[in-house]
Amino acid sequence: MTAGSISSVRRLAARLERHWRRLSYTGSIAGVAIIIVWLGLWLVRQNDSVGLLLTAVATFMTLVTFRHIRELAEAQKASLRSALQQADRRNRELERLRHLAGTLLAGAELDSLVKEVAQTAAELLEADSGAVTLVVEEGRFLRVIAACGSFEPAVGLLIPVDGSLLGWAVSHDAPLISDDMDADPRSHHPPALAVHLKTTAIIPLRSADFTVGTVSVYNRRDGQPFSDHDLRLLQILGDQVVVGLDRASVLEESRRNELALRTKNMELQRATQLKNEFLANMSHELRTPLNAIIGFSDLILEGSAGELNPQQRDFTEAVLRNGKHLLTLINSALDLSKIEAGRMTLSLAATDLREAIVDAVADTASLRTAKRQDCSLQLDPAPLTIVADGGRIRQILFNLLSNASKFSGEDGKISLAAVRTRAPLRQPAERTGDLARLVPQDVVWVSVTDEGIGIKHQDMPKLFQEFSQVDSSSSRRAQGTGLGLALCKKFVEMHGGTIGADSVYGRGAAFWFILPADGPVRRSTAVERA
Repeated sequence: MTAGSISSVRRLAARLERHWRRLSYTGSIAGVAIIIVWLGLWLVRQNDSVGLLLTAVATFMTLVTFRHIRELAEAQKASLRSALQQADRRNRELERLRHLAGTLLAGAELDSLVKEVAQTAAELLEADSGAVTLVVEEGRFLRVIAACGSFEPAVGLLIPVDGSLLGWAVSHDAPLISDDMDADPRSHHPPALAVHLKTTAIIPLRSADFTVGTVSVYNRRDGQPFSDHDLRLLQILGDQVVVGLDRASVLEESRRNELALRTKNMELQRATQLKNEFLANMSHELRTPLNAIIGFSDLILEGSAGELNPQQRDFTEAVLRNGKHLLTLINSALDLSKIEAGRMTLSLAATDLREAIVDAVADTASLRTAKRQDCSLQLDPAPLTIVADGGRIRQILFNLLSNASKFSGEDGKISLAAVRTRAPLRQPAERTGDLARLVPQDVVWVSVTDEGIGIKHQDMPKLFQEFSQVDSSSSRRAQGTGLGLALCKKFVEMHGGTIGADSVYGRGAAFWFILPADGPVRRSTAVERA
């Protein structure tokens, strides 16, 4: 028989088979059987023996139909049972993935998170054990950071990348299935495991285009090898794991940074406390001999020790002048340390700003006389009485007038103005967590203006900062410690007011502050920090 004949026979057999399948269809058989029955009954009524034969044939076809229906029902039942089992398995898989996603989003600790991943991988693929590894030692090893089942004793073990299935998945950046790990030349067997590892499925973990580890499962519980469906399911798990591990790593790093920051803050608070104590003790120890130097200098100048020649008087006046300057610096440092320590108190009472301004102008007259400077007053005729600490207000005015004289040249002009008005001031929040709000109230606005060198725009942020100088070079014209304006700001804010400055470089500067007429809102004696 030729090849063409064989092909023709095969085509005919296939055609007959398809024809028979169509005839054997349940509906067709039942229809033919009904026709034959009616034909047989008609022939029987005609006393034709063929009718009995047709009736028998119809009976046989009916039995065949019933059997076919039963077979179809059994097949449908088995198919439905398989579909339900697959749906149930898929629901369990989805539920397990959903639970893992919730764990990942909950921000759990990294150790508990990877343990959950290993457990989920084993349950999803119905495996005896699961494991999560991360690349360490510059990519030469994989460390088992979490495991469950029989693989759990391997936690902490280093597995070489070369010569292991896990390493192969990392180096090739590809998933793999091994049905016989003993026969696989790439396999690496961790020691001291309770169960022999035979089959495995491994997927690499990628983060930021780098392979960072693996998720693997071992030994299906039903003894069957892992399938491609298992590998795809493990890959879906791995995609979630990478996001969760990245998030957990960020959160853990944030917790470490927060703990380190809290520790640093405690150290800084301790250092600040020690600094304040040191400044307070040293200020006291320095002021005692300094007061003696100033006192004896006054006595010498008064002639208590005899007449002085001009040179001796000049030297003694220099000692007295520098001693008083040093005492001012020490007092400023002590005041600042008290404010930072929260131990500065205000002696609040009715204070006439007009009188305080006149006294401050008189106290700084000697500074202006040496440079032939003039100071003009522009005071509101309205009463300028406020609730404040008179001593601190005079200290503010003294510092501002001293700065104006210091940064103004020969024959410079200084102006001091005070006006009673209404202005919005920040009022502290009544409850913790509330924001401070601006409340209009009666205030006194005070301004000290000079025609000196002024301040550059980029140097304005340096004002009112401790130990900060606008010109910090060694050749600057005016010397100082940078404490005067910082103390002014502290004292003004302790009174519930605000302070600021405006300047045009080369044409002078204006320093102003606003104080509430009724004093600070909170009448606590403790300082309220800025």
